[in-house]
Amino acid sequence: MKLDKTDVLVLVIGIASLGTALGSIFDIWHAVYYAIPLLTVAFMLMGALNLAGAWHRANLTLIGVFCTALTALFVAAQVTLNSGGMLGGLPTATAIFVYMIWPLTAVGAPLVYAAVHQSWLMKDLTDDTAVVAA
Repeated sequence: MKLDKTDVLVLVIGIASLGTALGSIFDIWHAVYYAIPLLTVAFMLMGALNLAGAWHRANLTLIGVFCTALTALFVAAQVTLNSGGMLGGLPTATAIFVYMIWPLTAVGAPLVYAAVHQSWLMKDLTDDTAVVAA
């Protein structure tokens, strides 16, 4: 049995979801917390696949930069969790989520997907010879 890119991404999403469920049951917060960036990259990669099951290198770079920044902010929030420092009137870890992660995901993720759609996925809609997945 040969797994294609979609199968691998679904497997990653399933494993991350299982890890999140087990983390919730056994009170392992890291399993729940770090599943968010992992699921983000998996869903973004899945959304960037065209009808032929291929990715565009420039879009992979864009998604990689976005997800690396997101993961770095998650790590920064964890590192500053018990620091006692303040940033913008909030504890530092909370401020990272409110002032950095929330805007990045609320504004940045749709912009990344719009760029992927415009540069790569739109061709599936406009190209008459596009491969149709069976």
